Amino acid sequence: MTDRSFPTTESPVTDLGHNIRAARKAQGMSLRELARRAGISASALSQIETGKTRASAKTAYELAQHLGVTLAELSTGVPAQPNGTGTPSSVPNHASPEADGLAAHLSHAVEFLPREVQRTVSLNGGESFRVLSGASLPGANCLLLTYEPGASSPPNDEFVRHVGHEFNYLVSGRLIIEVGTERHALAPGDTLTFPATTPHRLTNPWHEKAELISLFLQTTPHNGR
Repeated sequence: MTDRSFPTTESPVTDLGHNIRAARKAQGMSLRELARRAGISASALSQIETGKTRASAKTAYELAQHLGVTLAELSTGVPAQPNGTGTPSSVPNHASPEADGLAAHLSHAVEFLPREVQRTVSLNGGESFRVLSGASLPGANCLLLTYEPGASSPPNDEFVRHVGHEFNYLVSGRLIIEVGTERHALAPGDTLTFPATTPHRLTNPWHEKAELISLFLQTTPHNGR
């Protein structure tokens, strides 16, 4: 039997702006430089970092990419290396034997994350997510995304794209996922997998909340052809 040493409470809510600022400072990057790389204004980034506004999914992905971390890592407060390379401390650098040893350890680790310690992040546009995976899932992140009625990610008819592949499983509600020119209407139990480098967006035009489990693979699978 597993011993639960944590009280049963709601998931802790992550201050994403604080983590963005901490990762940026760890790299010695100025606010203006990160804003420029992410394609937003310095004032917009300042408002995100100070918690005056929430980042959209598109902006959050852009910021994470230019900080050298995944969105899940950024939500849990993983700092980036202060070497300017954008390589997060949680991602092993396989050029060193020490890092290879860490990667081997993580690939065999058994990690238990109680519900009450899984971090929750709210984004602009009616979307939030809870990080289900920890450090022992090499090359992948697993999130439970929630879309409120009328939610759109990204908002304003924009599309998002990022590295890797996505596997999505709709737990409850209904959801529209657009991938390039294709439009998929998901019902509970449906799955959808696609290369995340293809522009995509998710919308919930219905009056019920939708929950989606997404597995983000950071490497592109070999198709054997």
